[in-house]
Amino acid sequence: MSMKNILACFFFLIAICLQAQDTVKIATNMSPDQLAELDYNNGLAALKKNDFQAAVDLFTKSLSTKPNFDKALSNRAIAYTGLKKNTEAIKDINDAIALNPQNPETYFNKGMIFFQMNKNDSEAVALERCLKIKADHAEAAYYLGLMNYEQNDYDKAIEYYSKAIASNPNYAYAYNDRASSKRAKNDLNGAIADYEKAVSIDNTQFFIYNNLGSAYRLNKNYSKAVEAYSKAISINATYLTALNNRGTANFENNNLKAAQSDFEDVLKRDPKNSFAYNNIASIALKNNDYTKARDMSAKAIDLDPKNGPAYYNRGIAKQMLHDESGSCADWKKALELGVSGAKTFISMSCD
Repeated sequence: MSMKNILACFFFLIAICLQAQDTVKIATNMSPDQLAELDYNNGLAALKKNDFQAAVDLFTKSLSTKPNFDKALSNRAIAYTGLKKNTEAIKDINDAIALNPQNPETYFNKGMIFFQMNKNDSEAVALERCLKIKADHAEAAYYLGLMNYEQNDYDKAIEYYSKAIASNPNYAYAYNDRASSKRAKNDLNGAIADYEKAVSIDNTQFFIYNNLGSAYRLNKNYSKAVEAYSKAISINATYLTALNNRGTANFENNNLKAAQSDFEDVLKRDPKNSFAYNNIASIALKNNDYTKARDMSAKAIDLDPKNGPAYYNRGIAKQMLHDESGSCADWKKALELGVSGAKTFISMSCD
């Protein structure tokens, strides 16, 4: 799973928690500044509930009493981002920085605003500034790692994730994402160690168990892979990715009966799952049931015309059924969709 989409869901909560630590205690007889702080605290509460308009209104009310309240500006910027008012958000965050240029949390919030806007260069500048002021800011290092991972700079990503872990040794997401970077570099043992550490810190995250299972599967430790996928499924029974992956691990371990059961279970829950149909086609090919393989891969293609492996499998099935022209057409389509293995069949069997 792309981690950026998942973590974006936590973005506002992270920023809020950082700011909420600065909540101000209110006296019984309140001065104008204390009234501003009360509105600020109420704005934080609204922001935590993702009630962005209410948060903007409360922070605005706070600022009308205390115009130089940099924390209110910073958090109103976050609320504006939730309302997709990016121009207002950038103005507020820059005004907050002008008022207090040494607050690392404001630079972190600025980085998160750019994160939401997919402006990587500006995000990097803001987060690097945050780290310059506060070298042990774990979240800033983490998001720099995420940014470099998405740019396929895995060495740099590992460097930043390691900084995040050094600042927060219980940062499960940083261990998970560092593991994914190591897996991308084919350091499977390193990836497994990091995924195992992540689940030892937080054993509720089903997607981390799925990632652990995939690392074990790539390392051909199928029993451990099945165990990890099963754990993911036990945490979230609707997580069909892990169920499909468990079937793949069973298939690669030549446990075709268990694989068939997993793929059929996927289809019971999601009758339009193209991957599961193609995986059943793969089992049919192993069982020399070429008609079923052709029909299952055809169903996969009907559901997802860009499923390259399904064209590849159907091409094999058609060849075994003596449909030479049909097999060549399918392999050429598979190659077009990025299935490099189809090139061998084309060179051997097609004009």
